[in-house]
Amino acid sequence: MTTDWLYPELKRIDPSDRSSALREAKDASFDAIELVGIGIALVLAIVVTRYSATGMGALDRIATALWNFVVAIPILLVFAGPFYVRRVRRGLREYLEKHPQAERDHNR
Repeated sequence: MTTDWLYPELKRIDPSDRSSALREAKDASFDAIELVGIGIALVLAIVVTRYSATGMGALDRIATALWNFVVAIPILLVFAGPFYVRRVRRGLREYLEKHPQAERDHNR
């Protein structure tokens, strides 16, 4: 399962509690490091996909906008994605601290 290697903390949680734990972890707020990292990723995507529309026709503008979208998505996944994963992993650790019975039940 993808979530096992992405979120190893889930292995410590009882399988019946994993979906609620993951949902709660995703609701955690971003910390300063994560916000700065996502901001830098956004700036990088903007810089890389920046273009001048001077002298372009309507079709060229649409094609360029679509191409920029195709370029921006992988940039954001690579550079901002790890900060989203970091937030969820931190949220799962907080979940384990708040719900020690979820871990204990799984270890039985």
